[in-house]
Amino acid sequence: MIGTRRIALEKVDSTNRYARDLLTRQPGEGTVVTAEIQSAGRGRMQRNWRSPLSQNLLATVILYPAREGEEWGGLPLLAGVAVTQALQRLAPIEVHVKWPNDVLVDEKKISGILVETGIRNDVPWALIGIGVNVNQQHFEGEYRLPPTSLALEAGRPFDTDEVLSEVCRDLDLLYTRWTAEGNPPILQAWREATRMFGRKTVIEQQAGRVEGEAIDIDADGALLIRTPDGAVERILAGDALPAPDEGKKE
Repeated sequence: MIGTRRIALEKVDSTNRYARDLLTRQPGEGTVVTAEIQSAGRGRMQRNWRSPLSQNLLATVILYPAREGEEWGGLPLLAGVAVTQALQRLAPIEVHVKWPNDVLVDEKKISGILVETGIRNDVPWALIGIGVNVNQQHFEGEYRLPPTSLALEAGRPFDTDEVLSEVCRDLDLLYTRWTAEGNPPILQAWREATRMFGRKTVIEQQAGRVEGEAIDIDADGALLIRTPDGAVERILAGDALPAPDEGKKE
């Protein structure tokens, strides 16, 4: 079960990096690495992510997926759904997922997910890094999406261990189902947990920008965008942001 074994660190450069190094010792599946603070936490596209001491959940889950590689796009999606379900049980707030790896309250980011995969000694592995803003009250710097925390939204502090326990519970249920059935049930759960569809969206990629209406996700977790000329594009990677005029409607 995910979370049965936990390695709790006070300080680390990155829980994902620590977990990746730990793979040489073949830790049991579902092992969770947590830290009170990270000195070099990372988000997608190598962005830095910093968190104050002991205020937020910083965790990485070690998995050995048994599904074929073309279905691994479901892993960040199931992680986002798991975090969404857990937070909604913990507090009376409306939480939803944004492709590919963010969890939002309205248009404010409360959680981010970073999945890394590979093969070591012929054994496929996946690391699901999860950061949840739990008790942080102030955020410095510039953000692509305004940040928030569970405490700010609910008006009270939370025990980060309780948050971890709830997230692991949902991760375990969804991962078990994904292992047995593949992507279809995960994609449906993600569709039910998002507000993206039918909205104008801007996808920022290294090769440029794609603008259009988000209409669905494909069997492998790719985002489907209908561009202004009516064509449908499959987006495998990139940052999805509301189009400027969509933001004004909120």
